[in-house]
Amino acid sequence: MTTAATSKPVKSKDLLVIEGLGHVYEGKNRHEAIGKLDFTVPEGAFVSIVGPSGCGKTTMLRCLSGLMKPTRGTVLLEGEPVDGVPRDLALVFQDYSRSLFPWRTVGGNIAFVLPRSMDKTERQARIQEVLDAVGLTGSADKYPWQLSGGMQQRVAIARALAYRPKILLMDEPFASVDAQTRAELEDLMLQVRDQFGMTILFVTHDIDESVYLADQVLVLSKSPSTIVAKLDVDLPRPRDQVATREDPDFVHLRSDIARMIREQSQIRK
Repeated sequence: MTTAATSKPVKSKDLLVIEGLGHVYEGKNRHEAIGKLDFTVPEGAFVSIVGPSGCGKTTMLRCLSGLMKPTRGTVLLEGEPVDGVPRDLALVFQDYSRSLFPWRTVGGNIAFVLPRSMDKTERQARIQEVLDAVGLTGSADKYPWQLSGGMQQRVAIARALAYRPKILLMDEPFASVDAQTRAELEDLMLQVRDQFGMTILFVTHDIDESVYLADQVLVLSKSPSTIVAKLDVDLPRPRDQVATREDPDFVHLRSDIARMIREQSQIRK
């Protein structure tokens, strides 16, 4: 009788590395939004970030994406310093209505991020692929204002996927939709993550959402923010909106995170 050989799991390389990141808004009302952040996002990982209101989550994403130069620290994407918005990074915002061009069709919005040198046939195939992936088959000729809020956010996600980034940063992307649509979009993210092998850094104020989606949850302190905890999410996949949320491990983890955030919110400066 022969036995199958077992191999040790291969550790993913760190795609995004953040070291000593900090940011201060100078001026009359000087405000230190970020104290010191050190963390990594492994290739292929889904990492969620939560924290008290006003803890600097959006400021952090702006620094990571190259939209804002941090006051101190470094951000490395594939070992290279982030100086300006990298080609291999895409960002999906909360306010989908402002991120889409209302005068362009859905297909036109997606085509906007594709290289001008791309062949027309390949361009149309790419648009079709990502619309199929987000459940918007047949919507290429519609305009954003003809779609519901949830469908508009699907367009924003499709546009990011068409760009083929190495990492996708998401800034509370489902905060403006109703609960049912939010659940649908959460499951959509898990599907496209698997389909496209995407690395995702997901900022949210919803604790349950952070646990449901992620492989790891980072908990931030009150501003100026530091990392209070890095929690691995060891829950079965595929995730299910009912079964996963009923899992005792899910309940325990989300309770621990809620307690941490409440404690941080109660700390006086």
